[in-house]
Amino acid sequence: MNLKHDKNSVLKIGLSLFCSKGYSNLGVDEICKMTGMTKGAFYNAFKSKEQFLSEAIQLYGTNNVQRIKAQLFPSDGCSAFERLQLFYHKMLEIQPKVDFTGCFINNIMSEMGFLNEMVGRSSKLEYDKFIDAIEPTVLEAQNKGEIDSEMDSRELTELIHSTFYGVLTIAKSSKDINQGIKTINLLFKNIKTQKNG
Repeated sequence: MNLKHDKNSVLKIGLSLFCSKGYSNLGVDEICKMTGMTKGAFYNAFKSKEQFLSEAIQLYGTNNVQRIKAQLFPSDGCSAFERLQLFYHKMLEIQPKVDFTGCFINNIMSEMGFLNEMVGRSSKLEYDKFIDAIEPTVLEAQNKGEIDSEMDSRELTELIHSTFYGVLTIAKSSKDINQGIKTINLLFKNIKTQKNG
């Protein structure tokens, strides 16, 4: 890679392009044009468009895990249950402001995960890291009696997050978050510990 090209900066530009265009609608020529790289420099640094995507996925995943941990960190006297529900509400509520671009990992898993083994592995690895970052808050809510503790905390985290991915996909298609908010609220109502009396 030419010294004037910082790999991380190039990946950030690529990530932005993938988010707005998807994989199939983005060519190496456009990546090179937007990053200022020659094709030779691109292929020397990344070997292929799929490898470039894989590294962009990793960058997104790393940044997203930091954001998840920061948003779920105990603060403002909110319970673990409240922090979880608010976390998913905020991710839906931001969608109209970002033109319903959804979640990059969800988008790439849907578009490319089953077509390209390397992309499928990369996106699933980052998805698992999201689950790792969210699960401690689910476990905290279970330990404090806010969420039913009969279900394994990891399985419950996967249920919550995969439900979110589903409603996010619908919100992107319909350009409307209202059904997604209702579904998330219903899910949280059903996993909440039912107090007697």
